[in-house]
Amino acid sequence: MFGSYFYNETTKRAVSIFGTMFNNITIKEVKTNGTVTNVQKVPISYGPKKRWLARLQQDPKARDGNVSAISLPRMSFEISGIQYDNTRQQNKLIRNNKSLTGSTTQRNYQYMPAPYNLSFDLSIVSNNVTESLQIVEQILPYFQPEYTVAMKMIDSMEDTRDVPIVLNNVRYEDNYEESFDARRIVQYTLNFTMKLYFFGPVTSGKVITKVIERDYINTDVSGAFTTTQIDGSGLVKEVKSYEPVFTESFDAANNTNQIRTVSTPSINLGPQVGDRVFNTNLETPPTISSIIIENNAQTNFVDARVGYILSENVTIEQGTVLEFAGSVSTEDTYIISENVTFYDDGTDSTYSEDIVSDNS
Repeated sequence: MFGSYFYNETTKRAVSIFGTMFNNITIKEVKTNGTVTNVQKVPISYGPKKRWLARLQQDPKARDGNVSAISLPRMSFEISGIQYDNTRQQNKLIRNNKSLTGSTTQRNYQYMPAPYNLSFDLSIVSNNVTESLQIVEQILPYFQPEYTVAMKMIDSMEDTRDVPIVLNNVRYEDNYEESFDARRIVQYTLNFTMKLYFFGPVTSGKVITKVIERDYINTDVSGAFTTTQIDGSGLVKEVKSYEPVFTESFDAANNTNQIRTVSTPSINLGPQVGDRVFNTNLETPPTISSIIIENNAQTNFVDARVGYILSENVTIEQGTVLEFAGSVSTEDTYIISENVTFYDDGTDSTYSEDIVSDNS
């Protein structure tokens, strides 16, 4: 329904980054004289807290025949929710571009990502208050109330963004009021929000290499138009999205509306019906009325070629490079071409047209 397959591993990267933040926390056992008797690294894993609590409440000998139990303290984390964040939404039509290595005509692009908030719950389970306090105190100072990490979003686009991770609240539980034979468990649950972005697919497109601009020159006032002249004459500025200009070499044509290419381009990738044709002998560019396929020997042509029927007769020399602009492609429309259309109001004022080509 939505198009071709893509998978950017965004959630997978988010889980990996969040877990890595807390994978090097240690606790110490210290005597009253300051001597450290034991240093223990607190293990962390992905999974719901209730699984660990269920195992702690089981009889280990009844479970596996051995006297074994889960060692505490330990930490676990899990995704607890995903919510759209409209406060960070940007213009959806803005695109990120990246030129392909070794290519001057192709580039990759992506549209603006969708901002979402991922909620994480970090659970800390320990045997006593001292151990849990050591763990919590190694986390809280870094969140005021957020901690920002640099996250690489898309490998092919080399897009790295700062992702804030906000500490929302801390919950504390202690089962010291239960029966004497129950194992004491001290729990802290820290709720975080990661302000993430989900990107769409990476699309390949063409690079703008040439733009054709049509200007109208008013010789009365140093080449510029006054507001009164624009309103009175009906000069209207139209902005449209076009594909890059096509350029092809053509065989000689003597006062005829039919031209044929020197090579054999693909009819689906070349100029289309309605395109304007530049570099002809005409002051006003003609348009393509129809397209034909020449597949037999006629008019000194022996190979199959693509031919174009123009709206007016043209005279060009052998090998003339014509330029076409105006086709709209559903695959990649990204050139902005500006046209000024003149509507004659019947006055004596005349405005000439000037065609400017800019290679950049």
